[in-house]
Amino acid sequence: MQELMYSSLTIIPDSFEELPAKSSLPWVWFGFLFAAAFVIEETLMIALELDQSFGSSVLILIGIAGWIYWFFCVSRFHRILREVSRDRYPISGFEAVGKHFIPFYNLVWVFRWPAAMSEYLNRRERVKMVSGNLLGLFLLLSAFIARFLDGGVGLTATFAVGMYISTKLGRHMELIKGISQDMLPPQPDAGLFGSIPLGSPGVEANK
Repeated sequence: MQELMYSSLTIIPDSFEELPAKSSLPWVWFGFLFAAAFVIEETLMIALELDQSFGSSVLILIGIAGWIYWFFCVSRFHRILREVSRDRYPISGFEAVGKHFIPFYNLVWVFRWPAAMSEYLNRRERVKMVSGNLLGLFLLLSAFIARFLDGGVGLTATFAVGMYISTKLGRHMELIKGISQDMLPPQPDAGLFGSIPLGSPGVEANK
């Protein structure tokens, strides 16, 4: 009986062979540049006593750009998972991003997609990932910090979680590509068939 992996989103067969991903991992580190730009702009506003209205507009633009890039990273993570799983992974990149914009449900979704990702990677047993609920908690706290305390710190915390996910997923992808021939079942010896005597009963029966 085929073993199945249970997910809160769907049931995924656990015995299929994964394929190398066609897409590459996003440059998650690039997101820290948005966080740095946010902090620099805040510092300049205070040090140079810049116009608060103009400075705030710049901060908003930096923050929006940073979150757009974060959602790009989230989409790419899920696209890769769909590719390696032959579209068996239950969450598409579009769904992963889109459900962040559903009021109230987004507070749940920020836990659900990391949990599904963590469960999938752990069940494949190529890498070991922390609980998706813990990642979701960090992401929720990061969003809270960005919204109510400091945008630069919030973006930094968010992309730190992204770096962790990227590292684990990247290692998973490397191990898929690194399956060598000696790890596969041995192929039958072609010479075995040539050693069958022509006068054997099986050969005579096929004449």
